[in-house]
Amino acid sequence: MNAKILGSAAVAFLAGALSANAQRTTYTYQGAAFTTVVSDITPPAGSTSVNVPPNLGVGPLSGFITLSAPLGDNLNNVTVTPVFVDISSYASPLFKGVFAFSTNGQGAIDGWSILLDGTVFGPGGYTLTASSSEIGSVGGDSATMSTTCTAFFSPSLQPPQGFGCGASGSNMKPGVWTSPTRAPEIDPASAASSLTLLLGGFAVMRGRRRQP
Repeated sequence: MNAKILGSAAVAFLAGALSANAQRTTYTYQGAAFTTVVSDITPPAGSTSVNVPPNLGVGPLSGFITLSAPLGDNLNNVTVTPVFVDISSYASPLFKGVFAFSTNGQGAIDGWSILLDGTVFGPGGYTLTASSSEIGSVGGDSATMSTTCTAFFSPSLQPPQGFGCGASGSNMKPGVWTSPTRAPEIDPASAASSLTLLLGGFAVMRGRRRQP
């Protein structure tokens, strides 16, 4: 092994040690079934038929969030900003989310509070607010969607009329977060020792070259 290889190995080892705890981490969520689901479709008086968007309705919250780094140990209701969110296809970069987590001594989530609020534009677009709370072991999931339905009248000379409609669902049972398996952490002291050994080997090789 020559000096150039030893130097490259030292740099690579240091880079690995510094970036070991700065990796993106994805946590998945599976909520319980909604025990209460309500649709709110109240067309204007005199309408004879109603066109309801196919996406009207809510279901159990499930999906994932990606963080720029793993959650730490023993957190207490700490707010984080995800890199990406996808909860039941309701949440996307269009949705603004507030996320607070508590963790145990191993970094696993044991309490949380989330709130999603956003709007999907275009035909069939909708606005949705979804929330979950399990800080202090109290709470459950809920979701409320609002969009626009279309009412038709008779005789056909009357133009169709849009009106607000929506749906909501909720439960009282907190869902479950699945934390990723932790990668082995690199101890800074071990990294320093290994680097010292590498540099020491480099010095020995240089010393041997100088001998007649």
